[in-house]
Amino acid sequence: MLGTTTQSIFVLLFVFICTYFSSHSNAYPLSTHSRWIMDDSTGQRAKLVCGNWAGHLKPMIPEGLDRRPLKDLVTELVEHRFNCVRLTYAIYMWTRYGHDNVIDTFASLDAPEVIDGIAKNNPSVLSMTHIQAFDAVVHELGVQNVRVLLDNHVSEPKWCCNDDDQNGFFHDRHFDPQEWVHGLTLAAKHFNGNHAVVAMSLRNELHGPRQNLNDWYKYMSQGALAIHKANPNVLVVISGLNYDTELEFLRNRPLKIDLGKKMVFETHLYSWSGIGTLKLKEIWTKQPLNRICANSIKGLDYRVGFLTIGKNATPLIFTEFGFDQTGSSVEDNRFLTCLQTYLAGRDLDWGLWAFQGDYYVRGDKIQVEESFGVMDATWDHLRDPNFTDKFQLIQRKNQDPTSKVPIAYILYHPLSGQCAQVNDKNELEVGSCDNQNRWIYGGNGSQILLQGSKKCLTASSEGLPVAVSDDCQSKNSSWKSVSLSKLHLATMDQDGEQICLQKNSNSSIIVTSKCICIEDDSLCLNDPQSQWFQLVPTNV
Repeated sequence: MLGTTTQSIFVLLFVFICTYFSSHSNAYPLSTHSRWIMDDSTGQRAKLVCGNWAGHLKPMIPEGLDRRPLKDLVTELVEHRFNCVRLTYAIYMWTRYGHDNVIDTFASLDAPEVIDGIAKNNPSVLSMTHIQAFDAVVHELGVQNVRVLLDNHVSEPKWCCNDDDQNGFFHDRHFDPQEWVHGLTLAAKHFNGNHAVVAMSLRNELHGPRQNLNDWYKYMSQGALAIHKANPNVLVVISGLNYDTELEFLRNRPLKIDLGKKMVFETHLYSWSGIGTLKLKEIWTKQPLNRICANSIKGLDYRVGFLTIGKNATPLIFTEFGFDQTGSSVEDNRFLTCLQTYLAGRDLDWGLWAFQGDYYVRGDKIQVEESFGVMDATWDHLRDPNFTDKFQLIQRKNQDPTSKVPIAYILYHPLSGQCAQVNDKNELEVGSCDNQNRWIYGGNGSQILLQGSKKCLTASSEGLPVAVSDDCQSKNSSWKSVSLSKLHLATMDQDGEQICLQKNSNSSIIVTSKCICIEDDSLCLNDPQSQWFQLVPTNV
């Protein structure tokens, strides 16, 4: 009896310490200014670069605590340049299972391997309630200055989603609107004053046959206002219909609720999501890639991108996208490269699915690997060894509305994730995006000038390196974007033939080569990604 009492006192003391120190971190609060999320403490833009960390499945605690100590897990996140976690939870954790202990839940799931792992790496968690375990994770994130977007993923704790899961839309069996609002309110009150939690979402990926606009406006308004009333400091993140791919209905009927400067929208996309007529993942390999990418970006702008422009512009967070990080899916790889150009060109806030390398329990299986995970199944290593290079530019803040610096451009190679720089031979090569080379470009048919000099990009002939030179009046120093994707930069060689920038397959050098599939030819299925270059605006 004495041991139980001592243990209970320890847990309560731990939770108090978590709450105290989390409330003294430096990531709070955030607000909105037009399309930007701003840090109220600095007055500057706060770009959210989030890893999705699942805690909404049956165990109802964030994944990975059986693999490594919590502090080490968060350190991995920070070392890989994430400054935010989209931490997912189930409504029922708050409304039905708030007092259940972690160890009892795992025992009921018949997961002794997981219990043993947590006992080894995070032993105090086993005696906590699920909410206390969430507190512990939020605390450590706050200590390491990682912002938290608390995401209501589901009501019933389970994997999400499919159309008939009864967890997808208001009045489904496991989606009672009143219980949902109550759960949101409990979560918002619980984290009120906790400086790590800077945003809360209403619901992940609304879906299923019950979807309709009247209920969307009614209940999303109720949920948003409930969060704002209970915790006016957090951003309120609002999702759309059809697995959070559609918000175009807001064009004609805006959501008219007063959240101060706290309203943010979110969207998701995967290779299989479908934009417009794109319904099959396989289309990324069965049609010309320039066409598919162009159509995808056009669809994104129509369905969600419009929210970020005009006098009523609002922030949009791309809270979920992902790819098979084993590299085995050609479709996912092509989708990702295209989407990265969208994120980079607009410098959007985003959240990658997923941080976790595996799940305690998924379905009826124990310790299930997540092929989309940044971490491998051991949580010790990156699953994709090229992850750091691939994501480096979109993890940076490239635009800030408070900056007084004029817009210039970074020359970005999305396939590698690297950026163009000038080497000591005055040749162009790809390398770290931390380099300071910036470019000035006046539009199609003009020179691409190296900022701070009178030199410009100049092509020689096919297969030879592109250089920066003083010869800026020749036809091979004039560049324009070609192809539907607008991701090819082309000039003329000395014989008057059109050639495009291309990363050399055997080195970091950028050369010119015959342009790949720049016409909209359904029979041209060659992969043009080595030639995709994007001029990304920056003022920081």
